[in-house]
Amino acid sequence: MKRKVASLAFCLFCTSLLLLTGCTSEEPSSWAIYNGATVEESFPVPQEASKTDVTADNTKMSYVRYSVPGLDSLDQIPDAYLDAIRAWGWTEQTDQENREEPNPILIFSKGNTTVHLSLEGSYLTVLVPKED
Repeated sequence: MKRKVASLAFCLFCTSLLLLTGCTSEEPSSWAIYNGATVEESFPVPQEASKTDVTADNTKMSYVRYSVPGLDSLDQIPDAYLDAIRAWGWTEQTDQENREEPNPILIFSKGNTTVHLSLEGSYLTVLVPKED
């Protein structure tokens, strides 16, 4: 009898633990540690990001496209990432026309440098316009 009660209590504990673990709303770990982007070292990208495409031969813009784990399940750039961008000294341009669109391009500036950031499907793209 004691064995049945102990087994039932153990099962109840395990079930509760699984429910609590599955119901947390933390952002993916991909958005916790950052490195500098390939095209602009002072602009953060998640450390777990993998470069999929880089171009520097375009006369108007350099860009790098990253694949980030869990990105395809997000419908917008996580607040933790936006906070990190600000912490690295970048200021978001607030007069952006496409902010309400499904895949807006966010524009950040730091000194004389401008960076465009877009989220498309499972890719995060960092674009840096070249000066004339």
